[in-house]
Amino acid sequence: SRVIEALDFPIAGPGSFPQFVVSRAAAARVKVVLGGQGGDELFGGYARYLVAYLERCLNAAIDGPAEAPSGLKALVPSLTALREYRPMLSRFLAEDLFGPPERRYFRLIDRSLDMEGEVNWEAVDRDRVFDDFVREFDRDSGSRSLDALDRMTRFDCRVLLPALLHVEDRMSMAHGLESRLPFLDHPLVEFATTIPAGLKLGGGSLKQLLKSTFAEVLPEAVTDRRDKLGFPVPLQFWFAGELRGFARDVLESLRDRDLPYLQRSAIGAHLDRERPFSRRTWGLLSLELWQQIFHDRAADVRRELEEPS
Repeated sequence: SRVIEALDFPIAGPGSFPQFVVSRAAAARVKVVLGGQGGDELFGGYARYLVAYLERCLNAAIDGPAEAPSGLKALVPSLTALREYRPMLSRFLAEDLFGPPERRYFRLIDRSLDMEGEVNWEAVDRDRVFDDFVREFDRDSGSRSLDALDRMTRFDCRVLLPALLHVEDRMSMAHGLESRLPFLDHPLVEFATTIPAGLKLGGGSLKQLLKSTFAEVLPEAVTDRRDKLGFPVPLQFWFAGELRGFARDVLESLRDRDLPYLQRSAIGAHLDRERPFSRRTWGLLSLELWQQIFHDRAADVRRELEEPS
């Protein structure tokens, strides 16, 4: 609840929790830290870029360009980075393979499938969300032809990164910690956006350009690391163990609310079989805690103000 109170809004991604904890630990020793936000968007560090690059190489190999098989061969050593993303790969590759790049990328970043049963999709204009995404995804394509990977990274910088920065700021300042982000120094951002995404990935190796640039400075344990993850949170173990009662109580409270965009009967049904890295339970807990902190409490305050002294 302290995370939601610091954010001021509900959030589906559980990464805010480890950011809160890391910021608290850092604030006990220092007042200012350097953060790496922006590095993945600017230099190709997300696994979804590797997935999109893999699909593009497969498509090219099937179409038959001479360089495609060697491209696939060079890509193979990098695929270990996708080991923990098998559930996402299963969903992504199940439909519309080699389809339009905007639809394929939307599938990569669309997390609503995690809550397919809990959300009343008739009350949510899902088509409008996709139309807005396509408009933003294609924003640069009118002026000059851009590679699909470039469109992905530019979309992320414009649309997804600001939300991450909001969380970074709220979680650090909740502990009086100032987080500075050198990758987002504007001259560096302006330069990075001129580099084709294919060069940044370097044959499918995430952030290859950045790693090769600093190869003489960074140890091999950093540049050759293959098991790096973001801020994974073992929610399925917590909710099956000591947090089970807490989660059930909060979800039961949410189920009692009259919210037209939720299927109330489905809330909490998947608690005992939460998938690794799923956002379902965290998103629902976040929504209910936000309701309790900012809406229920506000009603109590208004009543107190209306009562004669």
